[in-house]
Amino acid sequence: MNPETLDMSSASTAAQRIGAALRSADIVDLSWSLDEHGPVFPGQEGFVFEKLGDVNDPDLPLCFNQLSFMEHIGTHMDAPAHVIDGGRFVDELPFAELAAPAFKLDLTERCGGRADYDVGADDIARFERDHGRIPDGSIVLLHTGWDARYVAPERYVEVAGDGSWHWPGLGADAAEMLADRAVRGVGIDTIGLDGGHVAMTLAAHRAVLGTGAFILENLANLADLPPRDTFVIAAPIKTRNGSGGPSRVYAFR
Repeated sequence: MNPETLDMSSASTAAQRIGAALRSADIVDLSWSLDEHGPVFPGQEGFVFEKLGDVNDPDLPLCFNQLSFMEHIGTHMDAPAHVIDGGRFVDELPFAELAAPAFKLDLTERCGGRADYDVGADDIARFERDHGRIPDGSIVLLHTGWDARYVAPERYVEVAGDGSWHWPGLGADAAEMLADRAVRGVGIDTIGLDGGHVAMTLAAHRAVLGTGAFILENLANLADLPPRDTFVIAAPIKTRNGSGGPSRVYAFR
């Protein structure tokens, strides 16, 4: 048998399997659209959208725009290099590491709208009692319910009168627990994985990114996912030496 024919046949079979899976899958978009009204991390510049071209322009009938934004805006990925000296940049993460089975922790009742709620190791232990141990190589999604505030940036990123920040996050002990599980990524529906009141400790960031995994922040529609039996693909913008970037994130359930 001709090896080239065999390779092409195998590729065709794989493509057919993927196509069939996509046609039968129920797909949930976990991403917010970027716009000039979205929330930003305190002190960062917002998203800027400038329209430059229009299809009705007789000289250049093309629609095109100019965008300006920080790497960590909207639904986005943090690559290890974001906080780890010598960590991989976003363009160095291969596709095989950006797609994996996913497990969602529903923490909405536990959080209860509390801005300083930290997901604890007990929350993960409770989930594992009900659904089994989180396997290595998986993506863990933390649904605090905070995404309901995304369209109201001043409520999504709370800044108190004394200048302190407040939003839910992943506690240091729970972050270490997930790092021990060798997860491939951790996502959350808030502006940052570390809660606002402890944001600059970067404890959760260092624990997760220190293993070579990635972080997804500002996720949407986590309420639409079951606790397990989903598959997630995270596709960040590919910027050379980028510490992260806006991402399209899909869940297949």
